[in-house]
Amino acid sequence: MKSDIIQLFSKPIYKTIMPLDFVPITKWLNSQKMSDGGDIQNYGCKSLDTYIFSNKECEEISNYILKLVKDFGDKLGYQYEDYKFTQSWLTWKYPGQSHTSHTHANSLISGVFYYDYVDQNTPSIVFSDKEFLELNFKPSHIPNENYKFSYHVEEINVEPGMLVLFPSYLPHAVPVNTTNYIRKSLSFNIVPKKGLGVERYLTELLF
Repeated sequence: MKSDIIQLFSKPIYKTIMPLDFVPITKWLNSQKMSDGGDIQNYGCKSLDTYIFSNKECEEISNYILKLVKDFGDKLGYQYEDYKFTQSWLTWKYPGQSHTSHTHANSLISGVFYYDYVDQNTPSIVFSDKEFLELNFKPSHIPNENYKFSYHVEEINVEPGMLVLFPSYLPHAVPVNTTNYIRKSLSFNIVPKKGLGVERYLTELLF
């Protein structure tokens, strides 16, 4: 019997390693004032400044990331010439801390840059399939490399200097930090510079 499996609506994730030229920015990022770490659900702490990329010290790295965002957007078929950051903030996860699955509202593309020490035990970023999670029943299966369609979560292991871009609607989480060091990252949200939608389709939203 001849049959085919057609994969519909794949979830795009853009991953790259930032150039070593940006290693010096780590010292400046680590000098930022952070919250006391007492957030609900053992979330960790975040920078008091939630517009990190608005600082002149970040001009070079923010411009570089926006070029990557344009490349990602082009690959997705988005017809936008320019993008801009909305908010950008540091997140530190101390040992024992994690982050539950969530999405980023009022944003088109989101990203995470891992700017400090990481190793093979650093908690990954875990993306999940919202449609599967919302099912009223759960099929019985064992995900493995031979049955990719049975996966409803996907872990991306953190690498030194890794940058990940993804659609802001995609649920993602951080597992418990089981290391003895702080997991540090710089997160951000992005929208098209001039706005969203198309005027002739009456979906235009200008910023």
